[in-house]
Amino acid sequence: MANFKKAFILLCMVFSLAACDSNDGKAEKMGEKIDETANEVRDDLDDAADEIKDKVEDTCEEASDENC
Repeated sequence: MANFKKAFILLCMVFSLAACDSNDGKAEKMGEKIDETANEVRDDLDDAADEIKDKVEDTCEEASDENC
C-alpha cells in the first residue's frame, strides 16, 4: 500500500510539472525572443572576433615572415 501511495504521488508531481510548460504567455514568448536575439548577437560577435584574429595573424605573418 505504501508503494502505491508513493507511486501515485510521484505520478501527480510529474503530470503537474508537465502541464506547466504547455501554456506560454506573452512574457514567456518575449523572453524566448530575447534569448534568441542574444544568441544571434553572440554568434555574430564570435564570427567577427574570429575574422579579426585571422587578419591579425595574417598581418603578423606578412610583416615578420614567421608564424604568429
